[in-house]
Amino acid sequence: MNFHTPVLLKESINNLSIETNGVYIDATLGHGGHTIEILQRGGIVYGFDQDPVNLNLATSRIKELNLDSRFTPVNQNFTTIKKFVNQKIGQKIDGLIADLGLSQSQQTATNRGFSFNDSQSIDMRLNPKSQTLTAEEIINTYSFDDLYQIFTKFGQELYSKPLILHIIRQRQKSPIKTGERLANIIREYYQEHHIKTKVDPATKIFLSLRIAVNQENTNLQQLLEQSLDIVKSDGNISIITFHSGEDRIVKQFLTKHSSEIIPQKPIKPTFQEIKNNPLSRSSILRSYKIV
Repeated sequence: MNFHTPVLLKESINNLSIETNGVYIDATLGHGGHTIEILQRGGIVYGFDQDPVNLNLATSRIKELNLDSRFTPVNQNFTTIKKFVNQKIGQKIDGLIADLGLSQSQQTATNRGFSFNDSQSIDMRLNPKSQTLTAEEIINTYSFDDLYQIFTKFGQELYSKPLILHIIRQRQKSPIKTGERLANIIREYYQEHHIKTKVDPATKIFLSLRIAVNQENTNLQQLLEQSLDIVKSDGNISIITFHSGEDRIVKQFLTKHSSEIIPQKPIKPTFQEIKNNPLSRSSILRSYKIV
């Protein structure tokens, strides 16, 4: 299997200053790339992932590498980390990492709804068993005003108003049930109005829906706040973001808690990393140390 390539791997793990038998949390396990690096450097890892598919895949991968004796998988959203640390670990941890991007398999999977090419679904839930709201429900039932709030707040979509009108007209003809159809509806509007973009025109709308379905911004804020209580003094946190909204939340947190943490300079991927892994192009690593 082609595993997801972890972004800013060495930089993010170096910033954690891994100690032998130190306890770390990977808040976004994915395919386990960052966790494997921590384990190989002698750390103990609790790997959180809300997506059971990712969790099982990463766990199997780690077992095959004979690193599972120091690894514990946790099928929970990272907003539960403080409670988990208090109840299951019983002491503050040495560090935490979160890579907030989707894994490659999530982005391309059929019947998940994240992909522009998904001909079966527009779901977008990370864990369908524990979540009820879907992107399909949002795009087909939300009012003009509600969609406008989502598209402008989460995606900074410049053409939100006319796009929403176009989407509403299309959903009145028949419900929008696949990522493929929604992407084509958005592209159709851009093409009809001769609007050119560097990335696929559907990108911002899909991002907005994913954030809304999974409450990503609210959850990130909770993770950052909880990190202050669960990481030891002199412990390090690495947060990798992929769009301006996420990065803004992290920057605002660093400013707000400047007396409690020591921020490091943000790091972006090198030209070579972007060339080898185009998915890394928008990533930014921000790290901080607990005082």
